[in-house]
Amino acid sequence: MCGTIQGSKVVVSLSRRTEPYFYAERLAALLLARYPPERVHTVVVWTRFPETVLLKLRTVLSMYSQVYVHLTVTGLGGTLVEPRVARPEAVLAQIPSLIEFLGDPRRLRVRPDPLVVFRRGKEFFSNLETAAQVIRTAADMGVVTFSASFVELYPKVRRRLGRHGWEVIPLTAEERRQVWGKLSAVAAAQGGTLYGCCVPGVPVSRCIDGELFSALHPAGEKCRLDKAKGQRALCSCTHSIDIGWYNMTCPSGCLYCYANSVV
Repeated sequence: MCGTIQGSKVVVSLSRRTEPYFYAERLAALLLARYPPERVHTVVVWTRFPETVLLKLRTVLSMYSQVYVHLTVTGLGGTLVEPRVARPEAVLAQIPSLIEFLGDPRRLRVRPDPLVVFRRGKEFFSNLETAAQVIRTAADMGVVTFSASFVELYPKVRRRLGRHGWEVIPLTAEERRQVWGKLSAVAAAQGGTLYGCCVPGVPVSRCIDGELFSALHPAGEKCRLDKAKGQRALCSCTHSIDIGWYNMTCPSGCLYCYANSVV
């Protein structure tokens, strides 16, 4: 199996650390230079913008044997907390084109992630209901896998939100259980599955899943199945190489983003 062979084809992640939409040209050049198609089993793209795959990286990604996409659609696009992200309906409308490019709906995972409740004064603002609608709409278009988590309240995130007059309302364990149960039921009713991304109390899952990538590979090639190093304790992702960096600051302006160095 590839996981035991030195020099086997790799899974390249593009990228857990930044939004490739804004760095497409640089990342495309880096991908081709360091990891040409003959060395790569699967390219995994993480993005909020379908245009990353359908336009900006399309020519380069077309050279690779398999592409898998994590498409984040929180339902908050175009609001004060995601000011430079497209409205969810505009993003979701491009799912059929993404599936056509990827060749299989199982190569697309939609992420209503993170789940969050905000308060500003007496005003409450949440994506708990819109996340359910995102799942329904994407499932109607053929998507069968979804991922979500609850927002992480890093100190710099709290400070950033506070400067804008917002605060995150933490959910109790019971409230989280109820939210998760509802969203899981929505996905199941549509024939899909909701996976937790490092969510305590939820079965551990893989956002980068070598077993799945092996099963879906057009030529039936296997890839590494050993657990990735350096990930969070609840992460069960398999080995990959990420070619983005946190200093590639994303200009989307999402107020809750932990990767943004602006405090």
